[in-house]
Amino acid sequence: MSSTLRIDYKTRLKAASVWLALILILSISFKVSNVSIPNLISGLSNSVDLVKEMFPPDFSQWKRILFLSFQTIAMGFWGTVIGIMASILLGFLSAKNTSGGVLYYVSRLIVNFLRSIPEIMYAIIFVVTIGMGAFSGVLAIALSTIGILSKFYAEAIESIDSRPVEAIQATGSHKLGVIRYAIIPQVLPLFMGYNLYMLDHNIRVAMILGVVGAGGLGLELFASMRSFDYQRALAILIIIFAIVTIIDRISAQLRRRIIEGKSHNRKNLYVNTISILAILSVGLISVYFIPIDPEEIRSGIPKIIEFTKGMFPPDISNLETYIKLMLETVSMAISGTFLAVVISIPIGILSAKNVMNNPIMYNGMKEISNFLRAMPELMFALVFVAAVGLGPFAGVLAIALHTAGFLGKFYAEAIENIDGKPLEAIEAVGAKLIQKVRYAIFPQIIPLFNSYNLYILDRNIRASTVMGVVGAGGIGFELVMSIKLFEYQKAATIILLTLLTILLFDWISSYLRRRIV
Repeated sequence: MSSTLRIDYKTRLKAASVWLALILILSISFKVSNVSIPNLISGLSNSVDLVKEMFPPDFSQWKRILFLSFQTIAMGFWGTVIGIMASILLGFLSAKNTSGGVLYYVSRLIVNFLRSIPEIMYAIIFVVTIGMGAFSGVLAIALSTIGILSKFYAEAIESIDSRPVEAIQATGSHKLGVIRYAIIPQVLPLFMGYNLYMLDHNIRVAMILGVVGAGGLGLELFASMRSFDYQRALAILIIIFAIVTIIDRISAQLRRRIIEGKSHNRKNLYVNTISILAILSVGLISVYFIPIDPEEIRSGIPKIIEFTKGMFPPDISNLETYIKLMLETVSMAISGTFLAVVISIPIGILSAKNVMNNPIMYNGMKEISNFLRAMPELMFALVFVAAVGLGPFAGVLAIALHTAGFLGKFYAEAIENIDGKPLEAIEAVGAKLIQKVRYAIFPQIIPLFNSYNLYILDRNIRASTVMGVVGAGGIGFELVMSIKLFEYQKAATIILLTLLTILLFDWISSYLRRRIV
């Protein structure tokens, strides 16, 4: 009995220690990132005034907006295509069961490096070296895609059933034969799902790269906000929301068909053929919207080499300042993630079909989640900077709202996939919504809930590194200014510090997710 009490006491003490540590970290993060409810309340009037000034939306330049919309889609599409082609080889080289030795470790290092640098940082470098325009955006998206997709591919390859591989090897087949007949058939559905996810993600990313001059709608939106032309800005935001929502739903539908195996059903051959032709048509047509000047590329390559050489040795004279800014950046991510969790819990519960029987409430919450997810963080940041002023608080609010869209969707899907028997049992005794959530839903989704939160925190660390680009705090502003002023050695220090921070949190997040799962 005493042994049981000791174990229970240790468990309670450990849980209390974890909670105290979380509260301490959150308190410090709120303080460092200047989270202030009074500031938010006083800034609400500015937000209301800003929203009022946006109406009615100005579509008078609809031709230019339409052109930039197609250019944005083209950037996301071709960045994804280039990324996929490079990621297939790198994915196999960085998987333990298809690679080995020095090649495996070098490939993993390349993947981790490419994945750790946010797209907008790549965009800044290419805009400075190659020039402004959509081509710089395509290259930025492609490099980031290679890092993300290669990791996804490698994990999929490592998790395959080894029995088909052993059977093919037993026949004396060479390595390429094993990959062709034993590995690819197993990973192809997952690969297709990942590719569609990346296309969806990259079109969102393409929306914001224009903020640093890499083409697309982001450039026009940023110019409109800077010139206080809020009615035109609203028109662009409406178009962005429409594009992202349509792409999101098409991508989700196609991913569902692949997962459920419908894509291989002969009855759906006609639909699949039309889908493939439509994608190919988009690819061919979109070439028009990304003008590529061979001379510009030729002259840009020496500039990239010069930029890289100019970064060494890194200038650490302002390292203390950069570390403080990085702490501010991390604090923004932690604070924004916490607020996103608070906002997302009611959204996720009320947009789950098996909990909310009211179709108006259910569909309304789904649309709120879609809207928050569709608007990139930097676009929210532009609005909040106008509302609460320059600084990290605007970045916290931007991260919180955008992330709430993702978490709301994740929570709703997790709730919809729970075992329905406990929920039916508690409904049978007349339990209220809060009681159903407390006793039938939360006990089933807590592991997934924690895993999603850690994944989003990991993602938000990356997102927060670029908030400073629009004046929303963190280290992003210093990075942009150091590159614009040709202080490449200082830029190298910031990039390396950012890289180390992201890798550290990536490792912590992966470790904690493994413990939870």
